[in-house]
Amino acid sequence: MIIDLIENLDEYRSLNPKFSNGLVKLNEVEIDYNKRFDFDGGYLFFQEGTTNPIDEGTFEAHKKYIDIQIVLDGSEYVAWTPINQLVVEVEYNAEKDVVRLNGSPKEIMKINKGMAYICLPHDGHKALKHINQATKYKKAVIKIEI
Repeated sequence: MIIDLIENLDEYRSLNPKFSNGLVKLNEVEIDYNKRFDFDGGYLFFQEGTTNPIDEGTFEAHKKYIDIQIVLDGSEYVAWTPINQLVVEVEYNAEKDVVRLNGSPKEIMKINKGMAYICLPHDGHKALKHINQATKYKKAVIKIEI
């Protein structure tokens, strides 16, 4: 998992040739929480809501897409553990490109407004969480085809 500031995301374009397409699309569209925005090599969407307790839910990981999760407002905690240290709870669903996993967080990081994180296929991640008190968030999620 890579954590950085939004303004530094272009530095990671070498991870995938379609990475820049996602960032360009993000800057072209108006925020719409009910719409998916496709681009060459992936898609993006927006989310808003309230975080859940860090000990609830499962980790997830993806095989077909790299996740770029960008906090536009508010904050969230994300738990991270390599998938080889987690146990499969729900088998991989190719249509949804997600496997659900259980286990203990290796690390827990707070992601504030203006920050982003990039999840690769080996990154088990549990997003949209809080530790002591729920927080509101608004974010963009960019999915880049591997």
